[in-house]
Amino acid sequence: MSHAPRILVVDADISYVSRLQVEATTAGAAQLIHAAPAAVEGVLAGGPIDAAVIDLDAEDDANADVVGDIERRFDGVPVIGVTSRADDARIASACHLGVSAILAKPFDLTSLLAMLRMPASDAGFNGTCGAVPTAQLLTLHCSAGHDGVLHLRVAATANRPERRGSVFLEGGQPVHATAGGLVGADAVQAMLTWPDAEATWISGVVRSARTIIGRWEGLLAGNAPRSHDAAEVDRMVAVAHPEVVEKLARLAQTPDVLGAFLLRHAEVVAGRCVPSLDEQLAGRALCRLAHVFFDVEAQPNAGAQGEIQAVVGDVRLVLDRIGPLAAGFQVGVVVRQAAPVCKSLRRLLRQIDSAFARVTNVQEPPRREDARPPHAGRPRVPAVA
Repeated sequence: MSHAPRILVVDADISYVSRLQVEATTAGAAQLIHAAPAAVEGVLAGGPIDAAVIDLDAEDDANADVVGDIERRFDGVPVIGVTSRADDARIASACHLGVSAILAKPFDLTSLLAMLRMPASDAGFNGTCGAVPTAQLLTLHCSAGHDGVLHLRVAATANRPERRGSVFLEGGQPVHATAGGLVGADAVQAMLTWPDAEATWISGVVRSARTIIGRWEGLLAGNAPRSHDAAEVDRMVAVAHPEVVEKLARLAQTPDVLGAFLLRHAEVVAGRCVPSLDEQLAGRALCRLAHVFFDVEAQPNAGAQGEIQAVVGDVRLVLDRIGPLAAGFQVGVVVRQAAPVCKSLRRLLRQIDSAFARVTNVQEPPRREDARPPHAGRPRVPAVA
């Protein structure tokens, strides 16, 4: 838009609208017109608008009337849905109303104008698509680094009620998902199996709950086409996993070790910690550390090989990869900050890794901390100390 856009805001919450109007007037970036639903028709009769904002927290019927009035007078005007709580019901309402994007309240004028520009520059990924598999559609949005919500709906049949769910993305990373009573990664895996799902993408930033921490590649790994290599990795994991979990339990009982966890694709899959440590918080911290590990690993010339460590309060988090790269496993250990993290701990990590080494025949070079002869294992990967 070369001129300052005229934006109609239909929302009962006058407080944030007044603030936006002050921002718009001061910057000269837009003209915001506030109206109640009953007054929308009169505003539209007074002149064209460039965009509209509707409150998804309001009644669906009232919003439908507003959108209908806008579409009858000005075809193609983008409608932004705003909400204080982006739950699945409001996302479904946004899809039904055909909004171009969604924003969480409160927001600033810059965010609103950015949303108005997004549909035009991202038109190829907007709207509803029923012919593309859900996993492929989700992969497109993840790899493109998009912000928004992918909403899925399966129509009711004689033998099955309607099913619907949503996957929330921030910067291309799924951070939350809901599908009936399921949340997080479980919800995503369930939705990937829904046949003939109608998928609708809505751009936006909704500040949703965070029930997913792992990387999107790992989240979708179970739905990827199966190759010979993938089948071999699955076979190796099935053989090694029980022994890995058993040795992990022994590691957790080691003096000065407060907790030990097994992660795969930056998601905790097994582990435990001492009663004085919050197991959920410890697992979440290790998941975030795993993200840092992957980010550093992806950089060229990442530096010396070894584990990654972080100090949080009076505890130290140590994270290291085990097994072949394709398996995506890591071990995360929580120790007292004052405890020495040296050969004894790394020897225990090698014992866990040996469960994979017996299944694979990949030779591992000796770690820099221990110059003893190499054992069968995985090639080390770059990390930071």
